[in-house]
Amino acid sequence: MKRSSLIMLLSFAAGVSGCDSTGVSECTNASTGAEAKYVANTLLVPQQRADYALDLNGDGKLDNQLGNIIGALMAQNLDTQAGVTTAVTDGSVLLLLDEKAADLSSNDCGTTDVSAGVKPATPPKYDGTDALTINSALGGGTFKGKISAGTFNSNSPVTATTPTMLTIQLPLVAGSDPVKLNISGAHIQYTKAGDGIMKAQLNGAIKNSDVQGNIIPNVAMLLSMRVAVDPTTSTNKQILSIFDTGGTAESPVTTCGATCKNTDGSCAKKGDGKIDVCEVATNSIISNVLAPDVQLYNSTVDAAGKVTEGTTYMPNKDNKAKDSLSLGLSFTAVKASF
Repeated sequence: MKRSSLIMLLSFAAGVSGCDSTGVSECTNASTGAEAKYVANTLLVPQQRADYALDLNGDGKLDNQLGNIIGALMAQNLDTQAGVTTAVTDGSVLLLLDEKAADLSSNDCGTTDVSAGVKPATPPKYDGTDALTINSALGGGTFKGKISAGTFNSNSPVTATTPTMLTIQLPLVAGSDPVKLNISGAHIQYTKAGDGIMKAQLNGAIKNSDVQGNIIPNVAMLLSMRVAVDPTTSTNKQILSIFDTGGTAESPVTTCGATCKNTDGSCAKKGDGKIDVCEVATNSIISNVLAPDVQLYNSTVDAAGKVTEGTTYMPNKDNKAKDSLSLGLSFTAVKASF
């Protein structure tokens, strides 16, 4: 990745530090006629909740819990941004955008298709000549929105009756494979300049059931694979000291004694060089930052505070039954074909 591209992204970071999703009326009948395709050449993850945040449920607060997650990892010397930058550079993480409208500079309703790309045989050049392939195994999303002065702003997730869904990949730990993130209630905003996109922001949320059933097990597997290669490096020693602790035992049931129990019934073992799913799930750092922070579905909560996750998209500003974890990313992009 060119150093100038990263500097360009950092220089625009303040300009996309937070967006208001309620400012765009919903468009439904998108026009066609012109088209432009791009690939993200830089991708910046948040370092704190306020970075690249967006109000997803209409409560007037900007949401980006991913910033808290990455901030917590950084506090433990686990550099997510370094892993993301490497993944973009070598093509492991490709974010593809296909914009269509009658006029790409000004239009009442256009579309942008966002997809993940297949890692090419050789790293992308990011010079406008890359010919890439959409990863059909991962679900892309189609955003409808208004184009004004070259800026595309998709329909608000607060007022949408049908959420935009898509899947992206992101390495949460440097040196590990990307984790699949299934995003709902997604929103995108970007500004075109010349042949590229100078500033952009992608927001949305991950349902808590997916966090527990997909992200945490994947993180545990990736961490275990990483430390197994060489448990003696300083970073891997740090990972083991944080997670290979035996976890938190069940209460009041203690079938595993002083250690935690995995969903398959197995018990974690402290100091065995393996990071179990329950060791990640019960880790105080992870459990705090992976807690859902917004309600985007018709979820309910009982008197004991237990949330039953709903299936109908229905953003709720009261947040009584928080069911999703918010996220936001910033990026720039250059022309590409796919």
